[in-house]
Amino acid sequence: MAKYSSPEDFRFKGLEKKIEQRADLMVSGSGIPWEDRGSYGFVGAFFKTAFDGMFKPTQLLAKMARPETSTDARIFAYACGVIWFVAVLIQSTFSYFVFYVRDKTVDVDPQQYMINTLLEGVAAGVAAALMPRVIAWMFYRITAFDMTSKAPPILVRNMITYLMGVSLLALIPGGPNPWIPVGPILAGMWMFVTLLTVAISRLRVRVGAAIIGSMLTFAGTAAIVVGGIVLIFQVWCTALGKASITPIVKTSTSANQVR
Repeated sequence: MAKYSSPEDFRFKGLEKKIEQRADLMVSGSGIPWEDRGSYGFVGAFFKTAFDGMFKPTQLLAKMARPETSTDARIFAYACGVIWFVAVLIQSTFSYFVFYVRDKTVDVDPQQYMINTLLEGVAAGVAAALMPRVIAWMFYRITAFDMTSKAPPILVRNMITYLMGVSLLALIPGGPNPWIPVGPILAGMWMFVTLLTVAISRLRVRVGAAIIGSMLTFAGTAAIVVGGIVLIFQVWCTALGKASITPIVKTSTSANQVR
């Protein structure tokens, strides 16, 4: 009986060891509008990048031409800081004319109110410019071990910075009361959704880890913001005295009746 031998290059596909294909997350794309400010203009590039980040975040971030450098993203963060400064001015002005001026139970010191608004705007702008670093640091520490394709911290930071274009929503004025502004709250919720989407589709984080990581990052960021506001207010009160920094004072019922 004749003997047959398999060719040397013959392989059984089912017995072959499967090799996991890992995507290179640092591949350069065609470039996003912000990286081409010379063509779009500074303002046009900012708005185009911001809107793409809000509605097409995965496609936008896949096109980054310089994912390994932070210069472009850092300037974008500064621009977002300016947006938050303006947002505070808008929200404060809205609250003044819609809530406080019409409320006969409070006395408002216009000069102190203006000073407080400007200081709050500066604080919000600086915090918004620095926040992408903090958010990226937290998110990377939580999800790094669950990325199917490892991404360097600089990539995560750049992506989160460009997602900050959602700050435009903070410009929407109004809310049910001065302490619940619709715009900033909507911006935070939108940021959470886009972060979760990008984590799964662009950073290749496993779904469960992406959900947990996004939730913990969102909660940590909210805690930092609230804690920072309380701390600044306490230091401010201690340094200047409550009477000198409080522009809104409740009036008594009897005083209102005399008037």
